[in-house]
Amino acid sequence: MRATSLPPFSSLPVELVESITTLLDADGLLGLRLVCRDLQKKTFHHFAQRFFSSIKTDLSYESLNRISALSRNVALCPYVQSLAFVLQNGVGRGLVWNRHPWGPISAPLEVEAIRSLRDNLIQNLTNCRSFFIFCRYPEGHPEMSHVTVTDAVAIFFALVVDAGLPVSSFHLIYANKYSRTLMMDMRRLPKLLYRQPQFKHVWSNLQKLSLEQYLTLENFGFLLELVLSAPNLQTLLLNLGSHDLAAEFMHELAETASFSKLRELAFFRTTMRAADLHKLLGNVRPNLISLTLYHVSLAPGNDWAPLLKELGQGFLALQSISLYYLWASTPAKGVLNFPDIKQRSTLCASKGQHFNILYSEDIKSPTVLGVEYTGARMSYMLSLLHRPTECA
Repeated sequence: MRATSLPPFSSLPVELVESITTLLDADGLLGLRLVCRDLQKKTFHHFAQRFFSSIKTDLSYESLNRISALSRNVALCPYVQSLAFVLQNGVGRGLVWNRHPWGPISAPLEVEAIRSLRDNLIQNLTNCRSFFIFCRYPEGHPEMSHVTVTDAVAIFFALVVDAGLPVSSFHLIYANKYSRTLMMDMRRLPKLLYRQPQFKHVWSNLQKLSLEQYLTLENFGFLLELVLSAPNLQTLLLNLGSHDLAAEFMHELAETASFSKLRELAFFRTTMRAADLHKLLGNVRPNLISLTLYHVSLAPGNDWAPLLKELGQGFLALQSISLYYLWASTPAKGVLNFPDIKQRSTLCASKGQHFNILYSEDIKSPTVLGVEYTGARMSYMLSLLHRPTECA
């Protein structure tokens, strides 16, 4: 019997080829695309999604020139969803930046490369409406002759305001690999940016906002207005540092913000009063589907128990919760542990649920310091948290 020859891989249907490409690492996908033109065509969608959904710049001439070249590729442009300012030492290399005597860069859009980036975002990269700014090292206070990450923040706002871009997502992340929040150099930002009508128009489109920034008296108003100027937020993440000023920030937020459309709320490494957290949660109760509290401290004289009980009674839309390292001073100073959560076996037995217990690092006497849960039995799971105890 003569063996039947297999059809060439390139003759497989597009859907099957795409399923196979999802199993390949980056090098494997690139190698597959070198086989023949048919496979290049059939893997193009997955290739473009993997490598071009997010693009990066450090505001250097070279990186901005690469974005301009990409913008001339009609096939790839629609795949670009986000632009990340990934900034290390040497921000803005190869470009000439002029600066006002009082600090901020003057007229950044007079720099041809920035003007070109603006035009490309308007005309070619029309799906790119999510923006990330990363700072992974302490910025310090270098001479004004140097361009820093805070200058990049100012350039970003000048660019999107001038272009009138409907920004949908913004993430300002000043944190190192140890998740410690860092500080901006506020001398370099334009004053009262948030009072400009053009800024309010752009920011009213914002749906997702992440701010990881060590809160100071200098940046307090700026960061607060970034939140308050976004009435249509659906996702909010704040990491402000565990100190009294963070509690004041949360108080202002609780008293001023409405968050009528908020669906996901996350607080990391911050401090607040129980009354303010109660008010914030009350404002988002109807629509909240996800809540994360990580390394959150209640101000002295505040107790977690009423808040945990409240979560289990009125948050009907809640589908996902993550609680870890909740600190309090009442009734005893320390971090909460949840002994009753060890009844987890009844939750683990159900399908369509994610359940994870987070233990202390004490091997001899591990205690439950946190819990992550996603599923339909939220009320029951939260009922297991009603009787937390404090560790010394």
